[in-house]
Order: sequence, then structure tokens, then C-alpha cells
Amino acid sequence: MIDTMKIRTSQIFSDQVVDCLKAERLRQGISQYKLAKECDIGKSTVNYIENHTRKPTFYMLAIIAAYLKVNLSDIIRKVEQENGTYLED
Repeated sequence: MIDTMKIRTSQIFSDQVVDCLKAERLRQGISQYKLAKECDIGKSTVNYIENHTRKPTFYMLAIIAAYLKVNLSDIIRKVEQENGTYLED
């Protein structure tokens, strides 16, 4: 049986990781257009991801994090610590 609560928790977790990446993008003064161009993804895709309309793949998160020069595992750990929500639960 599918545990819908775990699925919802995973979706919220993913959104929080995206929010951290968006905050870092804004902190660095990088536009969605520049991020999209440098990461070779569509600007609309960046917009959809940041507005939680589409869920990014782990690969996409890793590409964005690498461009922003942040460690994706550090962001995941930060979200886990802030919310007491752990991926392995």
C-alpha cells in the first residue's frame, strides 16, 4: 500500500530544498534567465521549479547547486535539521 503521508512529506521536503536554492540564487543576484542559460535548462523550467509547479529531478537540483557553488548535501542536511524531517524516515 502506498503511504501517502510519506509522499506528501517528500514533496514538502523537495519544495524546501528548492526554496533554499532559490534564496541562494537571489542572494547571489542571479536571474532565472542566467541560471537557466548557464545550466542549459529552460527559463520556464526554472520558473516552474521555483514556484513548485514542477518537481525537479535530483540531477537538476545538483546542476543548479553546482552552478551556485553550494553543496546540495549541505542544503539537504539544513532542511532536515530545520524541520526534523529526514529522508530515510
